[in-house]
Amino acid sequence: MLVQIKRQDCLTQYPKFPLSWYDATQDDIIYTYPKVFSSFIITLSSKSFKGHSKLLGAELTHLIKALRFDYLIFLGETDTPWLYQQSDYKPVKEALDFLKDQKVGKRFNGALQVSIETLPLFIKYLCWLSRCNASLPYFYFTDPGQNIIGSVCKYGNLHLDILNKNATNAITVAITASKFSYLTDKICSDQFSNSGAIKGRQIKI
Repeated sequence: MLVQIKRQDCLTQYPKFPLSWYDATQDDIIYTYPKVFSSFIITLSSKSFKGHSKLLGAELTHLIKALRFDYLIFLGETDTPWLYQQSDYKPVKEALDFLKDQKVGKRFNGALQVSIETLPLFIKYLCWLSRCNASLPYFYFTDPGQNIIGSVCKYGNLHLDILNKNATNAITVAITASKFSYLTDKICSDQFSNSGAIKGRQIKI
């Protein structure tokens, strides 16, 4: 199940979400990010991005269950709507249609609270949006107590920041028990393309 939360209501309830916006006075992009105790990138080995997106959804769900979180909250770094960029590329169109079926409106730029039951499917679709729709913002997620901030990059890797020092041990234990492996050099690259080009990736001009 997806629960829509108005953007300002979300930021009031979950103030540690990373944000960016254009400041006309300074003529610059302003970024805010919460204090982080530790951070890492974890990944999965897959033969195709299609299979990878499904596996990532399943493994992240296992991880969240191990941490005993009932749901995750997802919010864009900017106030750009979730449906800002359309696409005819089949897996991306399916992702957009999923959001529309969940009654996400074309102007909605707030948060989506995603239940454990819906998380595998949601992550699969989020992977495709992050990979192919370059005009969309980074979508970050957090748990109800804001112990972590995470995101899925265009390469399908999971970026995790621990905000609560006391949660570090439980999170590392959960990762060790999963199929995830650490990206030790912390440099993301595409394991699905020899050329580095991402099929279906577009930017809205």
